[in-house]
Amino acid sequence: MNGHFHDPSAMGTTTHTGRGRITAFLLLFCLLPTRALGHPAPGDDSIKARLKACVLAGDLACVVDQYLLLKDIGRAPGWLVAFQGAFATANRKAGECEKVAKLIHEGLTRLGQRPEYLRFTVQGDVRLLGFNEISNGVLVKSHQLATAGNHWAVKLGDKVIDAYTGFGGLPLADYVARLTTASTSHVVYEVIPAL
Repeated sequence: MNGHFHDPSAMGTTTHTGRGRITAFLLLFCLLPTRALGHPAPGDDSIKARLKACVLAGDLACVVDQYLLLKDIGRAPGWLVAFQGAFATANRKAGECEKVAKLIHEGLTRLGQRPEYLRFTVQGDVRLLGFNEISNGVLVKSHQLATAGNHWAVKLGDKVIDAYTGFGGLPLADYVARLTTASTSHVVYEVIPAL
Protein backbone atom coordinates (compact mmCIF):
# COMPACT_ATOMS: atom_id res chain seq x y z
CA MET A 1 0.00 0.00 0.00
CA ASN A 2 1.03 3.61 -0.43
CA GLY A 3 0.51 4.59 3.20
CA HIS A 4 -2.79 6.41 2.64
CA PHE A 5 -5.85 4.54 3.76
CA HIS A 6 -9.33 4.93 5.08
CA ASP A 7 -10.30 2.90 8.15
CA PRO A 8 -14.10 2.68 8.43
CA SER A 9 -13.76 1.83 12.12
CA ALA A 10 -11.97 5.12 12.85
CA MET A 11 -15.32 6.89 13.30
CA GLY A 12 -15.21 9.18 10.32
CA THR A 13 -11.55 10.22 10.47
CA THR A 14 -9.49 9.92 7.33
CA THR A 15 -5.94 10.45 6.34
CA HIS A 16 -5.84 13.14 3.60
CA THR A 17 -3.83 12.59 0.48
CA GLY A 18 -3.60 16.33 -0.25
CA ARG A 19 -6.00 16.13 -3.19
CA GLY A 20 -8.49 18.42 -1.47
CA ARG A 21 -5.87 21.12 -1.00
CA ILE A 22 -4.72 20.83 -4.60
CA THR A 23 -8.30 21.10 -5.85
CA ALA A 24 -8.93 24.16 -3.68
CA PHE A 25 -5.69 25.76 -4.88
CA LEU A 26 -6.56 25.12 -8.53
CA LEU A 27 -10.04 26.57 -8.09
CA LEU A 28 -8.62 29.64 -6.38
CA PHE A 29 -5.93 30.00 -9.06
CA CYS A 30 -8.46 29.76 -11.90
CA LEU A 31 -10.92 32.16 -10.32
CA LEU A 32 -8.46 34.89 -9.36
CA PRO A 33 -8.52 37.93 -11.62
CA THR A 34 -5.45 38.30 -13.82
CA ARG A 35 -4.41 41.39 -11.87
CA ALA A 36 -3.88 39.29 -8.74
CA LEU A 37 -1.72 36.87 -10.69
CA GLY A 38 0.79 39.51 -11.74
CA HIS A 39 -0.62 40.20 -15.21
CA PRO A 40 -2.09 43.70 -15.04
CA ALA A 41 -5.22 44.50 -16.99
CA PRO A 42 -4.94 46.73 -20.07
CA GLY A 43 -4.72 50.39 -19.04
CA ASP A 44 -3.29 49.46 -15.64
CA ASP A 45 -1.17 52.07 -13.85
CA SER A 46 1.72 49.62 -13.43
CA ILE A 47 1.93 49.25 -17.23
CA LYS A 48 1.91 53.04 -17.56
CA ALA A 49 4.74 53.26 -15.04
CA ARG A 50 6.77 50.62 -16.91
CA LEU A 51 6.08 52.42 -20.20
CA LYS A 52 7.38 55.68 -18.74
CA ALA A 53 10.45 53.89 -17.36
CA CYS A 54 11.12 52.43 -20.82
CA VAL A 55 10.86 55.90 -22.39
CA LEU A 56 13.23 57.40 -19.83
CA ALA A 57 15.68 54.52 -20.30
CA GLY A 58 15.59 54.97 -24.07
CA ASP A 59 14.56 51.36 -24.68
CA LEU A 60 12.47 51.47 -27.86
CA ALA A 61 11.63 47.75 -27.95
CA CYS A 62 10.39 47.96 -24.36
CA VAL A 63 8.30 51.05 -25.22
CA VAL A 64 6.58 49.22 -28.07
CA ASP A 65 5.93 46.11 -25.94
CA GLN A 66 4.50 48.10 -23.03
CA TYR A 67 2.36 50.29 -25.31
CA LEU A 68 0.84 47.22 -26.98
CA LEU A 69 0.18 45.73 -23.54
CA LEU A 70 -1.29 48.99 -22.24
CA LYS A 71 -3.70 49.32 -25.16
CA ASP A 72 -4.31 45.56 -25.38
CA ILE A 73 -3.65 45.52 -29.12
CA GLY A 74 -1.66 43.09 -31.22
CA ARG A 75 -0.23 45.46 -33.84
CA ALA A 76 1.54 48.76 -33.47
CA PRO A 77 -0.45 51.72 -34.83
CA GLY A 78 0.96 53.70 -37.75
CA TRP A 79 2.29 56.55 -35.62
CA LEU A 80 4.26 54.08 -33.45
CA VAL A 81 5.74 52.39 -36.53
CA ALA A 82 6.71 55.84 -37.88
CA PHE A 83 8.22 56.70 -34.48
CA GLN A 84 10.38 53.56 -34.62
CA GLY A 85 11.36 54.38 -38.21
CA ALA A 86 12.55 57.85 -37.23
CA PHE A 87 15.69 56.25 -35.78
CA ALA A 88 16.57 54.33 -38.95
CA THR A 89 20.09 54.75 -40.31
CA ALA A 90 18.58 56.03 -43.58
CA ASN A 91 17.50 59.18 -41.70
CA ARG A 92 21.09 60.07 -40.78
CA LYS A 93 21.68 62.56 -43.56
CA ALA A 94 21.38 66.28 -44.07
CA GLY A 95 17.86 67.40 -44.88
CA GLU A 96 16.00 64.68 -42.95
CA CYS A 97 16.13 66.28 -39.51
CA GLU A 98 12.88 68.27 -39.66
CA LYS A 99 10.82 65.22 -40.69
CA VAL A 100 12.58 63.08 -38.06
CA ALA A 101 12.04 65.67 -35.32
CA LYS A 102 8.31 65.79 -36.10
CA LEU A 103 8.02 61.98 -35.95
CA ILE A 104 9.92 61.80 -32.66
CA HIS A 105 7.94 64.68 -31.15
CA GLU A 106 4.60 63.11 -32.14
CA GLY A 107 5.64 59.70 -30.85
CA LEU A 108 6.80 61.01 -27.50
CA THR A 109 3.68 63.15 -27.14
CA ARG A 110 1.41 60.16 -27.83
CA LEU A 111 3.41 58.21 -25.24
CA GLY A 112 2.46 60.81 -22.62
CA GLN A 113 5.70 62.80 -22.61
CA ARG A 114 6.25 66.55 -23.05
CA PRO A 115 8.95 66.90 -25.68
CA GLU A 116 10.17 70.20 -27.07
CA TYR A 117 11.68 71.09 -30.41
CA LEU A 118 15.28 72.33 -30.52
CA ARG A 119 16.72 74.37 -33.37
CA PHE A 120 20.48 74.48 -33.80
CA THR A 121 21.74 77.33 -35.97
CA VAL A 122 25.22 77.96 -37.32
CA GLN A 123 26.22 81.61 -37.19
CA GLY A 124 29.23 82.82 -39.13
CA ASP A 125 30.83 82.60 -42.55
CA VAL A 126 30.42 78.85 -43.07
CA ARG A 127 26.96 77.35 -42.46
CA LEU A 128 27.94 73.66 -42.42
CA LEU A 129 27.09 71.68 -39.30
CA GLY A 130 28.47 68.26 -38.41
CA PHE A 131 27.94 65.71 -35.65
CA ASN A 132 30.65 63.40 -34.34
CA GLU A 133 29.48 59.86 -33.66
CA ILE A 134 31.54 58.51 -30.77
CA SER A 135 31.63 54.96 -29.44
CA ASN A 136 33.65 53.99 -26.36
CA GLY A 137 35.42 57.34 -26.49
CA VAL A 138 36.55 56.88 -30.10
CA LEU A 139 35.36 58.95 -33.07
CA VAL A 140 33.51 56.53 -35.36
CA LYS A 141 32.16 58.89 -37.99
CA SER A 142 31.48 62.56 -38.65
CA HIS A 143 28.00 63.11 -40.06
CA GLN A 144 26.91 66.18 -41.97
CA LEU A 145 23.77 67.47 -40.24
CA ALA A 146 23.17 70.63 -42.23
CA THR A 147 24.45 72.45 -45.28
CA ALA A 148 22.33 75.58 -44.79
CA GLY A 149 23.03 76.16 -41.10
CA ASN A 150 19.92 74.73 -39.38
CA HIS A 151 19.29 71.42 -37.65
CA TRP A 152 16.23 70.32 -35.68
CA ALA A 153 16.03 67.76 -32.89
CA VAL A 154 13.80 66.97 -29.92
CA LYS A 155 14.51 67.73 -26.28
CA LEU A 156 13.05 65.52 -23.56
CA GLY A 157 14.14 66.61 -20.13
CA ASP A 158 17.90 67.14 -20.41
CA LYS A 159 18.29 64.79 -23.39
CA VAL A 160 18.49 65.60 -27.08
CA ILE A 161 16.98 62.95 -29.33
CA ASP A 162 17.36 62.60 -33.09
CA ALA A 163 18.27 59.96 -35.68
CA TYR A 164 21.97 60.28 -34.75
CA THR A 165 21.53 59.73 -31.01
CA GLY A 166 18.91 57.02 -31.27
CA PHE A 167 15.99 56.82 -28.88
CA GLY A 168 18.29 56.91 -25.85
CA GLY A 169 19.38 60.44 -26.73
CA LEU A 170 22.32 62.33 -25.29
CA PRO A 171 22.54 64.89 -22.50
CA LEU A 172 22.30 68.37 -24.03
CA ALA A 173 25.87 69.30 -23.06
CA ASP A 174 27.26 66.11 -24.65
CA TYR A 175 25.22 66.64 -27.80
CA VAL A 176 26.42 70.23 -28.19
CA ALA A 177 30.02 69.10 -27.61
CA ARG A 178 29.70 66.69 -30.56
CA LEU A 179 28.51 69.38 -32.97
CA THR A 180 31.18 70.68 -35.34
CA THR A 181 31.44 73.66 -37.64
CA ALA A 182 34.13 75.85 -39.17
CA SER A 183 36.44 77.77 -36.84
CA THR A 184 34.95 81.03 -38.17
CA SER A 185 31.43 79.97 -37.15
CA HIS A 186 29.66 78.91 -33.97
CA VAL A 187 26.47 77.05 -33.05
CA VAL A 188 23.56 78.45 -31.05
CA TYR A 189 20.42 76.58 -30.06
CA GLU A 190 16.97 77.43 -28.81
CA VAL A 191 13.74 75.71 -27.83
CA ILE A 192 11.04 76.49 -30.38
CA PRO A 193 7.28 75.88 -30.05
CA ALA A 194 6.72 74.15 -33.39
CA LEU A 195 8.28 73.24 -36.71
